[in-house]
Amino acid sequence: MILETIPDVNRLTAAEKLLLVSELWDDLAAHPTEVPVSREQIAELDRRMEAYRRDPSQVTSWEAIQQRILGRTPQL
Repeated sequence: MILETIPDVNRLTAAEKLLLVSELWDDLAAHPTEVPVSREQIAELDRRMEAYRRDPSQVTSWEAIQQRILGRTPQL
């Protein structure tokens, strides 16, 4: 795997590894067309979109999920 081919990664601190993960994620986000997506993933996204179109009230917004996870109350 990657750790075998780049052994210096094992020498990073936990904080440095988190920073590396963040930078890698940002790089992937900057080039979304290069990220492989399987047929199964596309089918699942299509299924979820169709479910949303049938009944949007059954969807939870990202903001509501964050509030529930972080225990925040909505800003009024």
